[in-house]
Amino acid sequence: MDSMESFKQKAVVFDCAGTLVEMYRVTKELKTGIVLSDADNLQLVSGVERCGLIILDTPIDLIKSQDPDALLSDFLRTEQVPFGIAYATKGFETSDISRILLSDMTKICHFHETNEKAVAFFEDIIYEVSGFVADSNAGEISYVMSTGGKLFDNAREVMDALRDEFDIFIASGDNYENLYRVAEKLGIPDDHVFGLCNDQKKLEIVLDLENHYPYVAMVGDGLNDKLALEASDCGILISRHNYYTPDELKEVSDYILSDLGQCVEILREV
Repeated sequence: MDSMESFKQKAVVFDCAGTLVEMYRVTKELKTGIVLSDADNLQLVSGVERCGLIILDTPIDLIKSQDPDALLSDFLRTEQVPFGIAYATKGFETSDISRILLSDMTKICHFHETNEKAVAFFEDIIYEVSGFVADSNAGEISYVMSTGGKLFDNAREVMDALRDEFDIFIASGDNYENLYRVAEKLGIPDDHVFGLCNDQKKLEIVLDLENHYPYVAMVGDGLNDKLALEASDCGILISRHNYYTPDELKEVSDYILSDLGQCVEILREV
C-alpha cells in the first residue's frame, strides 16, 4: 500500500466472515468425533494456550476431489496448498504447524464431512472455506472446520451508500478466492482485498491506511479484529444476537451495533 494514491479523505476496512457474509460453520472435534454446528472457531482457539486457527487457501473443489483416506499432511504437501493463521493465542508459531503435521494422521474424510454439511445450509452460497485448529501444546490437530456463507441481505446496500465518500477495503482471515468473490459482488477492487489476515496483520493494514487517509474506520465482529478496532479512528463492532462477542471487543470499540446497516449513518456523520 506504500504507493497508494488517496482520492478520498476517508477509508473503511471491513472484516468479511460474520461482518459482510453470514456464515454457517461446521466444526468436528477429532478426539471425540463430535460435530458442532455453527460454532465460533475463534472462541474455541481463544481458550487454549499455543493454539491457532489455520485457513486453507485452496478451492473447496480441490479438497472434494481428494481420496477420503488421504492424509491432510500429504494433501498439503503434494498440492502445495498455501495457508494462513487467522487467529492464534500467545506462543503459537508458524513453525508449530509443520511440526504437528509431521506426525499428524488427520484424514481428508473429515473435511468432506464438515464441508457437505456447511455448504448445504444456504441456497445462495458464495463462500466456502476449510481449515483446522492446531494445538501446539498437545502436538495435534484438534478440530477441522468448513464454512459456508452468503452475503448479508443489506451488504450491497451498505457498500453503495458509502462508496462515494469512502475508499472501501476488506481485511479477513479467510482465503483470497472467497474474498475476491465477495469483493466482486460488492464492487470492491481486488487490490483493496487482504486475505489470510490475523489480528496483527489487520492492525498493520489499518495503521498503513492511516498514513494515506486522514480518517480510517474499522468494522468487524471477531477476536482477530480487536487490534484494528482499537487502532482505527472509528471502531465499529457488529455484535449480533446469535454470534458470540467477547467483552474485550466491546471495550475497545467506539460503537456496538447489532446490524451491518446501522454503520452507514455513523460513518456518514464522521
